[in-house]
Amino acid sequence: MTTVYDDRRRAVDQRDRRADGTFYYAVPTTDVYNRPSCVTRPPARDPLLIFDTTVEAEAAGFRPCLRCRPDQSTLHERHTAAVVRACRVIENMHDAPSLDDLADAAGFSRFHFHRVFRAMTGLTPHSYITACRSQRMRAELSRADSVTSAIYDAGFNSNGRFYATSPEILGMTPMSFRAGGEGTRVHRHVARCSMGFALVAAADRGVCAVLLGEDVGTLLHQLRRWFPHAAISEASEAFAAQVDEALFLAEPPLAARALPDDVRGTVLRQRIRAALRDRDTSVTADAGSGLMVLRDAVAGNAG
Repeated sequence: MTTVYDDRRRAVDQRDRRADGTFYYAVPTTDVYNRPSCVTRPPARDPLLIFDTTVEAEAAGFRPCLRCRPDQSTLHERHTAAVVRACRVIENMHDAPSLDDLADAAGFSRFHFHRVFRAMTGLTPHSYITACRSQRMRAELSRADSVTSAIYDAGFNSNGRFYATSPEILGMTPMSFRAGGEGTRVHRHVARCSMGFALVAAADRGVCAVLLGEDVGTLLHQLRRWFPHAAISEASEAFAAQVDEALFLAEPPLAARALPDDVRGTVLRQRIRAALRDRDTSVTADAGSGLMVLRDAVAGNAG
């Protein structure tokens, strides 16, 4: 079994730029610390000292390498920080922010921000806004006094706007979702993904849950807590195959691995939903067997 040190040593040996900013290293026989991608590769037999931050490295008596300049932000790190700032603005605002608002928060022009955001996440800013508002809606339905209250508390400006998209958000009627899936059949499939495991569940109107985590048992328990009154069963082979393909095609760009786990989770869940949705895709249920069939699901970038 590989250790964290093994993974970081491999990143250094491969000069993996994706690891830049996640840790720094130094060779005990030198007086400098480096980025994992530094062109100065350490001797294969020399052990490495690993530091999580530049502050730790300098406190240990090392100075920054003059080649890779680990004490200065790279373009990738600046892009990551800008995207995270924009995501936090989206998550913390009740009303959807404009593209100009997000670009200002990121410190970029409108066009450059949109391009950077999509390159890092595989989503447009609008799709991330949609994902966050949909997450709020599902949470509000379980605690609001009424469906109408949940709609406005989640940030929808009108009932009509919500009901037009409710099948994509809930996969069932709002009343059924609010009642824990009462009277609904839910079919679920679990498969591996870049964040551990993904559980995808569908009801009569579409996908009703996309859950991510490291433990399958925990995901199954969470699904049961969401829908305690639904008839939950394993998916058919047809549905499972569609989900497996969607999971493969929905993985975000490698750049997304630098984002915080909660942001990565929102991105991956939204991309999975988008991969199972297409203009010509139909989601049907066999009334006799309750079998869900997702036909012609085509993966693609959300937004």
